[in-house]
Amino acid sequence: MKRLAIKWLVGTDVDGNPVFKRQTLNVEDTVDVAKATTLAQTLEKYTTYSIDSAQVITYEDVM
Repeated sequence: MKRLAIKWLVGTDVDGNPVFKRQTLNVEDTVDVAKATTLAQTLEKYTTYSIDSAQVITYEDVM
């Protein structure tokens, strides 16, 4: 199982510090870094937020 974790820059607080929100999406096991980058950039086009970072997270069953 894989997930795409995105950290969005959503604005600033009253002191001017950045405010972030996180989003995690389940993605297919075939998603690699290139596909994840394309997916994140596509999502960014449809929001007013900016991507601060994005990671592909892989989970493996151990039991």
